[in-house]
Amino acid sequence: MGQWFKEYFESLGHTVLVSGRKTELTWRDLAQQCRVVIISLPLDASIDMAHQVGPLMNKDQLLMDMCSMKHDINQAMKESTQAQVIGTHPLFGPSTAGMAGQNVIVCPMGEGPWLPWLESQLEAKGAVVTITDGDTHDRNMAVVQALTHFMTISFGKTLLQLGVDPKEIRPYATPIFRLKLGLLGRMFAQDTELYRNLICKNPMASEVLDQFLSSADEVKNNICHDPEIMAAIDAFLGTFPEQGMIESDACLETLAKFKERAV
Repeated sequence: MGQWFKEYFESLGHTVLVSGRKTELTWRDLAQQCRVVIISLPLDASIDMAHQVGPLMNKDQLLMDMCSMKHDINQAMKESTQAQVIGTHPLFGPSTAGMAGQNVIVCPMGEGPWLPWLESQLEAKGAVVTITDGDTHDRNMAVVQALTHFMTISFGKTLLQLGVDPKEIRPYATPIFRLKLGLLGRMFAQDTELYRNLICKNPMASEVLDQFLSSADEVKNNICHDPEIMAAIDAFLGTFPEQGMIESDACLETLAKFKERAV
């Protein structure tokens, strides 16, 4: 995501300096030359970097990160620097074409002048910014990321155990099943260690996954003779199904236009 945001901030007219393994500039140079320093590394490496770069920054600067979990990195940045600290989590990946309509979580650690600036920069091209604290973010990510990816991995494991080859079952696929296969393939076309970490390194994920397994067991045992299971979920969802229908129809219409390549 570092390269994505480099290009994004450059498109807003900012000069962006980059430090990496193959650059002449070091993170020490960036701490000295930049008003805003953004850490874009895996979580453990980000925490280490926060402890290194933070002490070199002053109270007029801004230190940020883009990790998928916020509590630990936010604390590491806050305890390491006099600079203002704002944790962020862009809820999209580097293949995303643009910022419009994309969710970005922002976790300010204390007061300071940089928050309005950051909001304006993200919203300049249509981001949907939500301001919250790290614990609330991580609790929600236990559902949004850990549970979602756990279900996808479990779906893949089930196909494996059943001996169901995705290539062979595709002629039988409904649009919804085809979409689920696509999401499974999308995960395993990328860095699977990232997805594993989103489950294993979120301390709030275990409780969510236990509840999912309990719910799945209840549904398995009662779905065929207890219509109240569906009725209770329907009542809980309220008016959301209408929105879900519109959004999923748009996905399925796009999928229907896609000419499959031979696999």
